[in-house]
Amino acid sequence: MASYILRRSLTALPVLFLITLIVFFVMQILPGDPARVALGIEATPQALEAMRERLGLNRPLYEQYFSWLFGVLQGDLGRSMVDNAPVSRAIALALPVTLQIALMALAIALLLGVPLGVIAATRRGGSADVAATFTGLSSISIPGFWVAMLLIYAFSLKVPWFPSSGFVRWQDDWVASLHHSFLPALALSLRPTGIFMRLVRSSMLEVLKSDYVRTARAKGLGESAVVLGHALRTSLIPLVTVLGVEFAALLGNVVVIDTIFNIPGFGRLIYGSVLRLDLTMLQSLVLIFAVSVIVINLITDISYSLLDPRIREK
Repeated sequence: MASYILRRSLTALPVLFLITLIVFFVMQILPGDPARVALGIEATPQALEAMRERLGLNRPLYEQYFSWLFGVLQGDLGRSMVDNAPVSRAIALALPVTLQIALMALAIALLLGVPLGVIAATRRGGSADVAATFTGLSSISIPGFWVAMLLIYAFSLKVPWFPSSGFVRWQDDWVASLHHSFLPALALSLRPTGIFMRLVRSSMLEVLKSDYVRTARAKGLGESAVVLGHALRTSLIPLVTVLGVEFAALLGNVVVIDTIFNIPGFGRLIYGSVLRLDLTMLQSLVLIFAVSVIVINLITDISYSLLDPRIREK
């Protein structure tokens, strides 16, 4: 197992290096001048040149890249081009907020999607199967931002059960934090709920036809014991792979949700960085997202190998 983890970790290193190259050079071709954005349209050429020198924009690109890369390797993500504040401080404040909402959305999706998939598979062709399938397809098809606005209208304006905007950090008041996080997490959870439901349904339909399930029934086990004790565990194995992909997708979708609910997470940080053309902040945020996806995929592969030892031999 240790050798498998080491192999998977080593294969991620070249990908990480390639990501740093792509992230840096894509930031360089974005339109606009960070120095002019920082100083305003009435800045003199002398002031612009001084600002470019302070920001290091007048150096060759390869020098800028290696300076940024060495800083990242040492844990220094640089300073904002707009207010000169440390980028790592802004990320440290935004990252826990984004992770909390994404994890809540994933938990809601699992709590809804897995039971719906089991019900649809065990009652194939019935009204419960049709209702669960319709619910899953609808949750995949409906845009998350539209659902977010509907939730605000229904549960913040019409029935004031949840706040429509803002956020309370976990360490300040965990009950209020969960209260503020529920609607954004629910809006994010709809798409993965439908995906989990469809995956569990199709997987369980295959498992229910297998020999060991027929043997369990032949031994006189009840239907609930066969489904929950035998079929469900095997049916959840494909779900592990999708969990990593969907969690990474949730991290990407917070940009819209953060803006709608006015949440101080990664989404609002990215949005503000784009508007202000803060390249240092923006490239660090994109790098954090990319690294998060690689780490999530690595954890997914390791979890999958624990469930299916045959994976380690490949």
